[in-house]
Amino acid sequence: MKNKGEILATILNDFKGCYFFLHNTKEFSITEKIMNEGFIFESQLPHSTDRVNPNEPIEITYFLFQRKDYGQFTIIIAIPKPVYDKYSEVSNKYDTGIEEVMTITEPYFGDNDELIYTIPPKHILGYFNIRTAEFFRNVNWDPGYDNSLMRKPARRPVKPGRNQ
Repeated sequence: MKNKGEILATILNDFKGCYFFLHNTKEFSITEKIMNEGFIFESQLPHSTDRVNPNEPIEITYFLFQRKDYGQFTIIIAIPKPVYDKYSEVSNKYDTGIEEVMTITEPYFGDNDELIYTIPPKHILGYFNIRTAEFFRNVNWDPGYDNSLMRKPARRPVKPGRNQ
């Protein structure tokens, strides 16, 4: 019998060619909101998610164990590698963070004086219910979606009153 990390790894392997980022949340209403409106995060994507490799089920098992206190719903962000690589190229071209390229909203400063970004719902593959080991695919996920075609990124904004 497979453990839940192995089950999730098997599911993710069905979506080859993507980079996967996982984030846990406690409330189903938040899960639905993320799938419909996008994933809001602070500063950098790795601060709010864990990047996992579906070819390493032990890594996913470890993530699920370590993050279980954050909630039973694991949000799965899946960005196809060619799209992510394009985001990286645009980021380098404009000398800005990759988050600035990915975001669908204008970045703004949050309560912690860190920039807030939003990953589009088209990059949210779905969620995995840790308790039931069920995967629910997001109808909004679009593997062909490329946000770099939608808006020109700016350099990272500097909060008023800060030196550059």
